[in-house]
Amino acid sequence: MASDEDRLRAKVAKLNASLDELETQLDPLFTKSLPETLVALETIQQAKLQVVLPYVLYDLVFVYLKTRGIDPKTHPVIGELDRVRQYFDKIKSAEDSEEKSKDHFCLTLGIDKAAASRFIKHAIAQAKLVKAEEPSNTAHEPASSSSERVPVKITSKMAERAEYEKNLKELGSEEEEDLEVFVEAELSGNEDAMEEEALPLPPQDKGKLRMVEREVPEHEEQVGGRRKRQRIDPFAASGKS
Repeated sequence: MASDEDRLRAKVAKLNASLDELETQLDPLFTKSLPETLVALETIQQAKLQVVLPYVLYDLVFVYLKTRGIDPKTHPVIGELDRVRQYFDKIKSAEDSEEKSKDHFCLTLGIDKAAASRFIKHAIAQAKLVKAEEPSNTAHEPASSSSERVPVKITSKMAERAEYEKNLKELGSEEEEDLEVFVEAELSGNEDAMEEEALPLPPQDKGKLRMVEREVPEHEEQVGGRRKRQRIDPFAASGKS
């Protein structure tokens, strides 16, 4: 009897120590509300806290049933504890997958880093080579641009246009020559006429001119600088007859 009593007292003392430790661990959670506590945590830590709290509650119910002499295995609390344990497994698998993804990312990043370093070194070498070649290229560019001439391509329309302009120039030169000959002839004719007018008339010509003026018919009279035929009276002619 004494040994059983001592054993029960030891279990009760252990239970009290566990409850005291649990109280000290849960005490910070009671200083502020649950949403305020969750805000300061990461996503995985938030999931853990939200799963641990109901598990602790159901576990305390399990202990309470045992202290009352009730078999917890026949109580619905066992089903709730099993349900909460599933969430523990899900959180653990999520953590494992996250760790694997981190390791894989670090591994691939290391490979990409080595390849990237090679690419960068190769690009830097090419950039230095291009910068060294730039001055020589710029020095030769003006000479090459001045010496090289782009050949002109003569099309059929351009040839027809040139032939047309050539014919037009030849036709214009011929017309100018004809015009010069005509002008010279006209000028020579005018000069001859002016010379004839400038020559004095001989005496006999003046006499002839006077005779011609006198031979003008009497029935024509000069009126206002014009010669007008004299009117004939028809009645006078009939009376004579």
